[in-house]
Amino acid sequence: MNGDTSTHPDREAYLEEKLNGLVEQVDEGYGKALLEQMIHRMEITVNDFLAEIDLLVERLKHNAATQEELLGRIKHPDRAAGPSDLSVEGSAGEDIPEWERRLAELEESAK
Repeated sequence: MNGDTSTHPDREAYLEEKLNGLVEQVDEGYGKALLEQMIHRMEITVNDFLAEIDLLVERLKHNAATQEELLGRIKHPDRAAGPSDLSVEGSAGEDIPEWERRLAELEESAK
């Protein structure tokens, strides 16, 4: 093997070749069991790593969506304004329901 590890099967063959060489040096009695245990532990480690990466990617997606939403609110505060943010002194072109105007006037007069 020339050490080319550009594809998954190549990496697997490379690792197996190296591990087989090490196992032969250990002992014939323990070699096969040791190799199987090492492969099993490596698979567990890789699966745990992939699960953590998936979790991190999901968190990044959520954070990016939250960031976009907040930036949108900063850029266009009038779009995110709710009824409590409206005031009576708004421009004449605003389409504010009559009941909200009356409520705002009552709140202003109560102050």
